[in-house]
Parts: sequence; C-alpha cells; structure tokens
Amino acid sequence: MQNDTLRIFPNLLRAMSASGLSKPELAARLGISRRTLDRRLNGSIEFRWNELRELHRIFPDISMHDLLNRTQPIFICHQ
Repeated sequence: MQNDTLRIFPNLLRAMSASGLSKPELAARLGISRRTLDRRLNGSIEFRWNELRELHRIFPDISMHDLLNRTQPIFICHQ
C-alpha cells in the first residue's frame, strides 16, 4: 500500500516525513479517520475542500499545486 500511495502523492508524503507527521496524526488534524486518509492518499476518493484548507495550514511553505502534484516530485527540506 505504501508504494501505491507514494506514486499518487509523493510530495505530500515527503512533506509529512520531513515534518515528522504520521498518518494517524494527519488524519486527526484533517478530522477524518485513518482509513479515509489512506483512501484519499491512494486516490480512490478525493480530498474535500476543508481538508485541502487544513493541508495548506499544515504545510504553508508548499503550494497546494506542488503538494498534491502526482507527477512532479519536489525536494522538501526543513531547516
């Protein structure tokens, strides 16, 4: 499952890793279950607007375009 997820939203997963944010923690911040987050991350269901707004609050230094881009990986570095 992790490999499938990595191909769908690689930048979001890299941002989570760089910030030390786990999937259960992100799900809680988004107000959804871990299972729903997994379904969003693997592309079987879309993110809702309120979840996208929260993602922007969590990762303000990364554009939503880059964060959710499925084809163009970016390098994420926290200082």
